[in-house]
Amino acid sequence: MGILRKHTGIAARRVFATYLLAISFSMFVLLVIALAIDLAGNLDDVRAKADDTGVSTSSLLLPYMGYRAADIIARLLPMACLIGGLIAELLRRQRLEDVILDAAGASPSITLGALLAVGLVTGIAQTALEGSIRPHAVANQVKLGLGSYAERFKSGETAPVWFLDGNRAMQAKVYRADAPELRDVRLYEGLTESSLTSITHATRAIPVEGNQMWRLEGIVRWQIKDGYPQSPERLAQMDIAFPLTSAHVQYHGVLGFYLPYERLQELSSIAASHRSPDAETAIVRRYAAFFLPGIFALLGASLARVSQRGRVLAPFRLLMLGTMGYLSLVSVKVFWALGEFGEVGPIATSVIPLTIALGVSILLQLIASGYVVLRRSEA
Repeated sequence: MGILRKHTGIAARRVFATYLLAISFSMFVLLVIALAIDLAGNLDDVRAKADDTGVSTSSLLLPYMGYRAADIIARLLPMACLIGGLIAELLRRQRLEDVILDAAGASPSITLGALLAVGLVTGIAQTALEGSIRPHAVANQVKLGLGSYAERFKSGETAPVWFLDGNRAMQAKVYRADAPELRDVRLYEGLTESSLTSITHATRAIPVEGNQMWRLEGIVRWQIKDGYPQSPERLAQMDIAFPLTSAHVQYHGVLGFYLPYERLQELSSIAASHRSPDAETAIVRRYAAFFLPGIFALLGASLARVSQRGRVLAPFRLLMLGTMGYLSLVSVKVFWALGEFGEVGPIATSVIPLTIALGVSILLQLIASGYVVLRRSEA
């Protein structure tokens, strides 16, 4: 009970509030700046759509800003934790809080416990944002028809794209919608043989019940023997198995971290699909989201602790350490991008950069506490 009382007392609550307020303020500033930049490029579109639909500008602008805010907070909360952790620790050191706590016989575990509580709160928020709030906000922004997401992810027909499956290749136009389909389908079979064995053209293909089953409609099929096509065969419809699901078509070109969890599982169910690395990385990313903001809040606080010489702030050292912290945060997004392209395993995309950031934080804490001493080499 004594340990619990010590880590939930007035001092611990004050440290917790300092960190949380600094992170909240940093997030507010980042959000205002990001929304201002976004509105500068999209406000005219909002007004034009309001005029076209005969509604007030505010009735479109407020929901649009809400959807954009959810996406922006999900992206920038780790950055706010890094900045907020650094600012909060600098303020505490300026007020000599650590000196006062040391004089009162309090251990550094009070500060670390408060940081752990901050990590718990921000981790829950980040998990909710990554897992459900941002996918819901992006989907609704697309339906609203405003902003860059509405342009990039809108329903409609794409240019012809290719899908591969062993010795088969399919070229089709993807129609993204709630009822997705493939149009102007061309299926080539026998790619690994000396010549093609058949060519099938269909006006469209729709998903049907069953595992990766597609129904071709309006079919013209050519069998090829000895390198020569035979007379075309016309069919009203035909069912084929092909490693595609409705999610592959409905969310073609949409990165996995924008999608609901159930659809990510559907995308990752086909290991040979080009979408599998992206979907698996997005799934792991949602589990790692719980640890992401807390680790960077700890990193920000750790950077601040070693940014001073004695009790005097060293600006250039602080600038250098702040840059190191920012690069650590950027490395997380670099690893995510590598995972989306299948260059790094999905688990490694989150484990490696977060482990490095946590390791650096622990090292800096040990240096600040005097357990690790860095000596300058003598000239």
